Amino acid sequence: MRDPRQLRTRTALTETLLRLLDEESLENISISRLCAAAGVHRTTFYKHARSIEEFAVGVIMGDLDSTARQPQPGADPVEHYRLAMIQILRHVAAERQLYRPLLASSLGGALRFAIDERMQPRVRKALDYFAAEAAAEIPEDRDEAVAYISGGLVGAIAHWALCDDLDAESQAARIHALMPQWWPVR
Repeated sequence: MRDPRQLRTRTALTETLLRLLDEESLENISISRLCAAAGVHRTTFYKHARSIEEFAVGVIMGDLDSTARQPQPGADPVEHYRLAMIQILRHVAAERQLYRPLLASSLGGALRFAIDERMQPRVRKALDYFAAEAAAEIPEDRDEAVAYISGGLVGAIAHWALCDDLDAESQAARIHALMPQWWPVR
């Protein structure tokens, strides 16, 4: 279990960063300014991240991780994963003030990589679940299929972060329509 002080510090830094982003761009927010506004010592910040961008990526990944849910026993696997995509897109839309500057920064590749790291296990679980519960025919090379689907999802998520559309349901339907024929959620 995490130290409550660390959680309070991280929460204060996160809330302050989001508030500051309402006023100006990520590039204009210094660690000193963030720490002063959050009431956190600068050396404490460095226990959480090496830069504002790295901290922001951590915030996004924590939020993205919280969207993960396992299907309920007996639930329709196709519907579960359709709804999961909508939840991810809603998260991205709500956090665009973080996604956009990070995707445009030198950490854009790191953000995409971090999202891919989160998506690959989800895709692997989905493939296993579809094979077992939906009798889907999944390609033999699971690693390649996982990398392909996850990479496409990362690209679609980045695209969604950069657009102004707020209709997560329609975007999820467009993403599912782009999936390979063997992917059950279409």
